[in-house]
Amino acid sequence: MGQSIVIRTPSLSGGAIFRTPPGERFYFPLHQHENSSEMLLIVGGEGEFRVDGKVYAAKEGCLLVYNRGVWHEERSIGDGFKAVYAGYSGLQIRGLPPDYLTGTEQPACVELKEHFLPIRQLFYETVTEWNSPLPESDTVANGLLGALIGRVARLLHYSEEAKVRRRPGKEAVHQARRYLEENYPSDISLAILAKLTHMNAYHLIHLFKGETGMSPIQYLIRYRMEVAKQYLATTELPMVDIADKVGYKSETYFQNLFKKTTGVSPGKYRLSCREEPGS
Repeated sequence: MGQSIVIRTPSLSGGAIFRTPPGERFYFPLHQHENSSEMLLIVGGEGEFRVDGKVYAAKEGCLLVYNRGVWHEERSIGDGFKAVYAGYSGLQIRGLPPDYLTGTEQPACVELKEHFLPIRQLFYETVTEWNSPLPESDTVANGLLGALIGRVARLLHYSEEAKVRRRPGKEAVHQARRYLEENYPSDISLAILAKLTHMNAYHLIHLFKGETGMSPIQYLIRYRMEVAKQYLATTELPMVDIADKVGYKSETYFQNLFKKTTGVSPGKYRLSCREEPGS
């Protein structure tokens, strides 16, 4: 496994989700924090960010890191800006000053690409726990922050060669299946799965078929239809909402695909669930 560069994980000092109303702008004037650092993940829209004298144009999927004591200014561009932030202190990365997540020569803005979805999920869970009144919410939030810091540190401080450990077939297929099962509402391509598993797309398809009897895209469709069945059987949601929840913008396309995959239309499937004994 090697020696971790994260010597000490931090504690949260703040966390929030920002959504700017139509016509308004997200803006924080030039400022710095003497006793903490921050991460800001853009989950919608775009903006211009000045960090330590450098200007970054950032959009959805970009992560901005504001190290302790570093001056920064933040402003959104246009409508629809959404972001989530986490402030923290107590971080120690090997070879870096206290609370520094990036080195001084590294850019303050990172495009997460295929890592955006899992990191976004960790961000939301961390901030939600931080703002929760439930018992042990601080403990859970700081545990999630540790996982988040670990994910980001892996991206920032390890070369591709260090990050890539050629996975046996079963492990690669398991990782791809789990990614499909956890991210099915989003657009997923073979290119994303190949990069995630560090495999050639055609090799991954071959391994996936050997383990599951179907291609990754066929597996995704089948899984989406199983999720749709759950919504049809247990809710009164309209078809258009169910289609959107399982990753399809077109209700007609979803209905045709459901019938092709299951042999019955979504409406008939829902009706059959209502007619079952004991329902």
